[in-house]
Amino acid sequence: MTILIPPPGPGRHRAIVSEVALLWAVHHPGAFPDVPFDDRHDLAYLDFNMAGCVKTYLENGGVPGPVHIEVLRDCLPELRAAVALLSRSAEYREGLRIFRGLLAMAKLILADGT
Repeated sequence: MTILIPPPGPGRHRAIVSEVALLWAVHHPGAFPDVPFDDRHDLAYLDFNMAGCVKTYLENGGVPGPVHIEVLRDCLPELRAAVALLSRSAEYREGLRIFRGLLAMAKLILADGT
């Protein structure tokens, strides 16, 4: 999944918020996906942390909570590792989709800089 971060200028913030909202809408409305058993707890916790950051950002009209930027920065390496782990097997295709989306949302929110 390649994300396109809008260039600086008028409308950038609104475009990023819209893209995050779209990604969030398709995030995962159902049960947590199948992931490797040994990593399930860590991935669920990562998903939970990201959900809090993204929901707050969207509920505040594109303004992250006071600690969320730090949480998102801390989660980036873990999200990248999750995508790499889940991409190793077609069995975890849904999990890969979800964690790619979480990674994209984190990058977009961090790029927003509001």
